[in-house]
Amino acid sequence: AVVSTQSTGVEGYNEFVLQFIAMGDNSLKVPIRHGGLIKRSVAKSMTTIKAKFQHRFFKLFEDELTYWSEDGKRLKGSIKVCQMRACERVDKETFKRPYMFQVVYLSKNDRMRILYIQTSCFSTTKSWVEELNRLIDGTVGPDKYTHYHKGAFLKNLWTCCKNKDKYAAGCTSIPETDEARTVRLSRNISNVSTFSPGTRRRGDGSWDTIGRSSSPANFISDDEYTDDEL
Repeated sequence: AVVSTQSTGVEGYNEFVLQFIAMGDNSLKVPIRHGGLIKRSVAKSMTTIKAKFQHRFFKLFEDELTYWSEDGKRLKGSIKVCQMRACERVDKETFKRPYMFQVVYLSKNDRMRILYIQTSCFSTTKSWVEELNRLIDGTVGPDKYTHYHKGAFLKNLWTCCKNKDKYAAGCTSIPETDEARTVRLSRNISNVSTFSPGTRRRGDGSWDTIGRSSSPANFISDDEYTDDEL
């Protein structure tokens, strides 16, 4: 990352400090992947909700995904890997755009959000999805979702399954990766209690048979927030 030092005086110094703080430890870390991609954000007003696609420079680290202004100088947002719950491709008919994928994650207030990203070709999309899933499988483990929506919640319904419930569980299953299988088996061996894949222990000690395949009640779609305000 490059910190701009073109401004002079107090304003220039303040800008330098703010940008340096925004970078955090990323200034000392080497990204696993990086490159210019296009992200979908939602601009809200009192009467309209308009979706727009913006060019951003993405950096993927072992512990987080960050995106910057197109010139790579201003941090616009970040998502910790421990917040992520799924990463899958998006049906090209959803936004009439090819080579898109989605990152499903928990916000700081534990509300579900979806970041939609577009690449320039199939191989690039495949590489980003595989790398993100490797990190999610190794970090999140059993909390990773087993189902997702390959479309989006637009005009009061999911484009993929036509379900009008925005809180509906995903309609498409996510195949278990080798990384996820290895993590699951290693955790099962160390756990005295045995359970089937996709289950999760509730706070009262009983097993939740729906587990990570269900969407949480506080799920919100990309149409209900503006992540570019970060």
